[in-house]
Amino acid sequence: MSTVAPLLALAMGLRGQPISDAQFLLKAFEVKAQIKAAMEAPGQHMGIRRIQDIFTEHEGRLYHWADNREVPAENNLAERDLRPTVIARKVSFGSQSDAGAHTRSVLMTVAHTLRKRGEDVANRLKYILDELAKDMSKDPFPLFFQKPP
Repeated sequence: MSTVAPLLALAMGLRGQPISDAQFLLKAFEVKAQIKAAMEAPGQHMGIRRIQDIFTEHEGRLYHWADNREVPAENNLAERDLRPTVIARKVSFGSQSDAGAHTRSVLMTVAHTLRKRGEDVANRLKYILDELAKDMSKDPFPLFFQKPP
C-alpha cells in the first residue's frame, strides 16, 4: 500500500496540473499502469488483498479519470452529496427493513440525479405520478429521465 498511496495522490492532483490535455493523458496513462501493476502484485495481508480485489474486479469503473480530465480521480463530490441523506437516515433511526432501505436508496438516487440535471424534483415527481395515475401500465423509468411534453 505504501506504493499505491502516492500514486493515488498523484492521480487525484493530476487534473489540476497546468499541463496540456495531451500531457495529461500521457501522464494519466502512466499512473494508471503503475496503479494496476501494484494491484496485480501479490499482497501478503488479507486486508491488502481485499483492496487489490476491489481494484481488479471493478477496473472498468475505477479509471475513467485517466481518459477524461473532467472526471475526478476521487469520489469526494459523491461522498459530500450523500452526507445529507446519511444524516437524515441517522436522525430518523434508519430504515426498519431491508426493503425500506432499498426504497430509500433508490428514491435518493433518483432525487439527486434529477437535482444534478437542474430539474425541480418535486415537479418531476408530480409529473410522473400524474402520468402513472392516467395509465398504471406505463413504465416509470423513462418518465424519470425524459423531458416532459
